[in-house]
Amino acid sequence: MLAVIPRYANVEIERRWLVDESAVGELAQVPFRSYEDLYIEKSRLRLRRITEPGGNVLFKLGKKYGKRSTLSEPITTLYLDETEYAQLCNLPGRAASKRRYTIAGGSLDVYERPMPGLMVFELEFESEEAARNYQPPQFVTTEITDEPRYSGFQLAQGDQP
Repeated sequence: MLAVIPRYANVEIERRWLVDESAVGELAQVPFRSYEDLYIEKSRLRLRRITEPGGNVLFKLGKKYGKRSTLSEPITTLYLDETEYAQLCNLPGRAASKRRYTIAGGSLDVYERPMPGLMVFELEFESEEAARNYQPPQFVTTEITDEPRYSGFQLAQGDQP
């Protein structure tokens, strides 16, 4: 586990769970953001395109440095313009796409590819203590926070967790 936080990185503290689709409720009328991710080969880099409900598009290049603890990981994000994004999107890597709904104070990701229908609920916290004390909503099932096979990178590989 990484002990030192790299310069300019922020520490992301989060927990993640699988979701019982039948318990989450109807999402047809809930606004969502569309995420298209490219996990760049032989790196810890993720290129991301986010389309918001109104059509606004954001472009990001992120790097996760590896877990500092089971709940936290340093991450750096650069915001790109469309030209910069277009130059990077042809790099070799694995793609994933999902819809992200804001519900129950967190984010519900519904994957479209490569694992259509997979649902993951995640929530970010200000401290590891707050993360440990959090009681998740009733629609979650198994916690996958510390399950590498459910990382975005692994899911983009297309292997069934």
